[in-house]
Amino acid sequence: MKIDITSEIERFKDHLNLVDNNQIIFSGIFGIGKTYFLKEFFEQNSEDYELFLLSPVNYSISNNDDIIDYIKYDIAFELLGKNVDYEKTDFSELLTAQFYLKDNFLDTISLLAKSGGKIGKTFSEVYENLKKLVNNIKEHNSESQIDEKKELIDFLRELTARNNSIYEENKITELISGLVEKLKENKKEIVLVIDDIDRLDPEHIFRILNVFACHFDIEKFTENKFGFHKIVLVCDIENIRNLFHSKYGTNVDFSGYIDKFYSREIHFFDNKEIVSKSVGKILSSIKIQGAYDHIINLKDSRKITTLNFQEILEDLINNDLLNLRTLLKLFDKEYVLKFFDFKIDKNNGRASSWHFQKILVFEFLVSFYGSITSLRTALEKLAERNPTKLIDDSQLRRYGNLIALVDYKNHKALKDDYEYINSDLNILIKYSVIKPGDWGDQTSANINEVTYLNKPEIKRLDFPFAPLLKIAFEEYLNLTKVKN
Repeated sequence: MKIDITSEIERFKDHLNLVDNNQIIFSGIFGIGKTYFLKEFFEQNSEDYELFLLSPVNYSISNNDDIIDYIKYDIAFELLGKNVDYEKTDFSELLTAQFYLKDNFLDTISLLAKSGGKIGKTFSEVYENLKKLVNNIKEHNSESQIDEKKELIDFLRELTARNNSIYEENKITELISGLVEKLKENKKEIVLVIDDIDRLDPEHIFRILNVFACHFDIEKFTENKFGFHKIVLVCDIENIRNLFHSKYGTNVDFSGYIDKFYSREIHFFDNKEIVSKSVGKILSSIKIQGAYDHIINLKDSRKITTLNFQEILEDLINNDLLNLRTLLKLFDKEYVLKFFDFKIDKNNGRASSWHFQKILVFEFLVSFYGSITSLRTALEKLAERNPTKLIDDSQLRRYGNLIALVDYKNHKALKDDYEYINSDLNILIKYSVIKPGDWGDQTSANINEVTYLNKPEIKRLDFPFAPLLKIAFEEYLNLTKVKN
């Protein structure tokens, strides 16, 4: 399924184009679609950007000291797929022989002398003493020199040449930087994206961060490591914050640490609106096995059940409790409705699960959340984060099947007028049980009045939808325990 991400593409492009915005943190919660978005963004803007996308999830099984090498490996692998002119120089054997003789003249003479019989052997012995004398003179000369600047430079060179040093700048690094520099001839911005860094072990995360930070702190470079125009670190910044405080303590300033990793400001990826707009399309794609349109038809956007299902999904999305990855599991899937009977009163009165539309909705939700526990946790958090919503009379009519399940022990699926009272929610709901459906055996309700329990004379405009949804879910679970 193709998601329309146009609005977020423009917002991120504006962020990339900020002056001197060369180090970027791209933050978003797990499963929100960060990788999908970035791939789409750079594909749609391939004329302006050359992308190097690294996904270092597998680094977790490696030693911490190997992280830099693995990053270089992935960059080198990406380079092989780019349009780069690789240099290859062929020297003649005569030319290389001349260079060799120039640099190894005495060793060559000695080798020839050893093949020259007795005189050569004597000469060889003389040569060895001569060579030792020359080396002693050179060593003494070197020790006699005082060059403090050279000593510092030699130390820095030795450290940058050392494998796995965070300051490393060895030949492979120089080669990669040179090839990246050649890519710049295409007049594109060369962008390195390191994806999902917060999925790594904490030690690996902070090593990667420190590798790129040290490039600026120590060398005072004016460009990124390996010569990239821009480096984008992809994560959920709150996860990084929590890991940082777990490692260094809650009293250590995280902001002072993390602000060196981005040039301007953290870019927070938010596709809630985009995903919410896709809910209707996803619901309409679901194939329900069997002829059950008279019970539930998600292809009909006007049906109360479809509207209710869509509202629940959108509320979960907008409260960071349902992500794009999970939602897409529903797309174009075939679903088999599961029916069960249960006792509805002490006199062995019975009802079927399909008589209550909310039960069918919960069955759907459990199936793609993966477990009852996961869905229960999501609904509990939804009730905490969004305890009420403002409603009008048209919205109120949609909540009839919610009250029908919440208060089924009171009305027992019998048509009449009832009151639902909840002191914890300070709510009084007056409703009438109705029997909609082609066969008139479904159970729902017309909500006639919603007031405050302690002030019944005041019409209540804020409706505790999420808390009531949580209660309805627990009733659904109770019914599944006593079914048949």
